[in-house]
Amino acid sequence: EVEVEVNDSLMRFFDHCAKFVALVEENDAAMCQVTAFKEGPEMKKVLEKVASALCLPVEELNADLVQVAFLTCSYELAIKNVTSPWCSLFSEEDAKVLEYLNDLKQYWKRGYGYDINSRSSCILFQDIFQHLDKAVEESKSSKPISSPLIVQVGHAETLQPLLALMGYFKDDEPLLASNYAQQAQRKFRSGRIVPYAANLVFVLYHCDHVNASQEEYQVQLLLNEKLLAFHHSNETTSTYADLKDHYKDILENCHFKEECELPKVNVTAVDEL
Repeated sequence: EVEVEVNDSLMRFFDHCAKFVALVEENDAAMCQVTAFKEGPEMKKVLEKVASALCLPVEELNADLVQVAFLTCSYELAIKNVTSPWCSLFSEEDAKVLEYLNDLKQYWKRGYGYDINSRSSCILFQDIFQHLDKAVEESKSSKPISSPLIVQVGHAETLQPLLALMGYFKDDEPLLASNYAQQAQRKFRSGRIVPYAANLVFVLYHCDHVNASQEEYQVQLLLNEKLLAFHHSNETTSTYADLKDHYKDILENCHFKEECELPKVNVTAVDEL
């Protein structure tokens, strides 16, 4: 018997953030880089190739239709391990172009494109640390840990902004419609960061034999079951105190209500972003 609580305000924070909804989610201008790439030379080449393979006039196809075909191919391969006939339309280079199209969307809508994308996730980030704080407090008081395991279930749209808030997979240059070739070795690859069944795990350890008191509680971070190095140390283990200090600004100064409040003055969405 497992008690399940539905908490959309926490796990679907993006739906409850008015600033994100108005200025990103429902604002076509916010996706201008995605739109530009759909109409750019890389996508044009893919469109022409697919149209030729299907014996269709290229005017009858657009980037969205081609992306549907590519996703059908990838879904069947990933879920059923079946090579769909749609896969025969695409070469590896075509797949890279379509992968970049999706990464552009995730970058500007859930990643580093706009600050509000990640800042809106601080409510979840702070909640995670509140649970860790409680476990540390109970351990120091020699009490049984009331919640030794906490599982929170969301979507890729939940996890991607959280990882951006923590500073992971950030490239030196932003992803743009015009720099596809330069971003060939980019860190931000949404298919690898948040694949099917993506998961992020914080593991808190109580260490008995340590040299200093601040080393008593240590943390590891796993993304998709693989250890993730911490930014502040480039190590895969951190003292809990050091980790909290590294994210002190987010933990103390990121307030969901204020972050998500729409601007009171009349400005355009693009100006605000």
